[in-house]
Amino acid sequence: MKKPSTNVLEIADPQDLSPLQAQIENRLSDLIPSDQTWPVKLHAAQRHALLSPGKRFRPLLCVLIAQGASKDIAKRQAAIDVGCAAEMVHAASLILDDLPCMDNAALRRNNPTTHIAFDESTAILSATSLLNRAFGVLARLRDIDPVIRIALVDLLSYSVGSTGLIAGQMADLANDDAQTNLQDVERLNRLKTGALFEFTIYSAAILTELTVGQKEELKDFAYHLGLGFQLLDDLKDSLMDDKQAQKSVGKDEGKATILALLGSEESKQTLKTYLSSAKGALHRAGLQNSTLLESVIDRQFAFLNDV
Repeated sequence: MKKPSTNVLEIADPQDLSPLQAQIENRLSDLIPSDQTWPVKLHAAQRHALLSPGKRFRPLLCVLIAQGASKDIAKRQAAIDVGCAAEMVHAASLILDDLPCMDNAALRRNNPTTHIAFDESTAILSATSLLNRAFGVLARLRDIDPVIRIALVDLLSYSVGSTGLIAGQMADLANDDAQTNLQDVERLNRLKTGALFEFTIYSAAILTELTVGQKEELKDFAYHLGLGFQLLDDLKDSLMDDKQAQKSVGKDEGKATILALLGSEESKQTLKTYLSSAKGALHRAGLQNSTLLESVIDRQFAFLNDV
């Protein structure tokens, strides 16, 4: 695994995340084989899914939380790789979510989904490869105590596994019960979307060895942020077309979502409540850059200002 060539950039302006995003993009590219590595088709598909244009919200959160929690250069540097591992899992989950046997989507980030650009078998193998690589990245973090590395690998196994993200995807496939209530949908969303946010955020807390109290506040932050992010996605699915959303929309029809239960206006207010709770927990965690992080979150959820 190549060693990062530069120290992680210190971000002061939430309106200009491009330097740090570029550093994350370069690291993602370094962490997986080139598209000329045999088997070429498999690695081309991996790169298609992982490196397609995105905001890299999860790696940004991991890196910025580490910056706000510690001045240790090694830990800040390691946060880039931890965030990249989260992005690999995210990309793998999207490949699988888009498959014909699941959401049957044709567009993702304004590009053909992986099974459309290649084929279904290559897409499945690419997702498996990215997930596998994520664990390897954590296991080989440089200049990090082995106990911490083991804790991160263990955390990811639970976040992804049959009581985490995979459980959420399984529940979503069966999500057509008209009797489903708000609490049921929130439990599903916590697993389907929130589990990976919890890994991303809590891993930064483990990496920087925050106090138990700070870790609990960041866990609460992750919980509400994950709920908010999924509800934002549901709103976009309902109110945008494919081009605006940069993905295939209309895939939630017939599902019990918060939007289906509450309607558009009440869902927007619920989303604002989630964000308010997330920001409250973030500030209670006492990070040095909580105001910056709040601004980054506001930018991610700017869609709310236009609807």
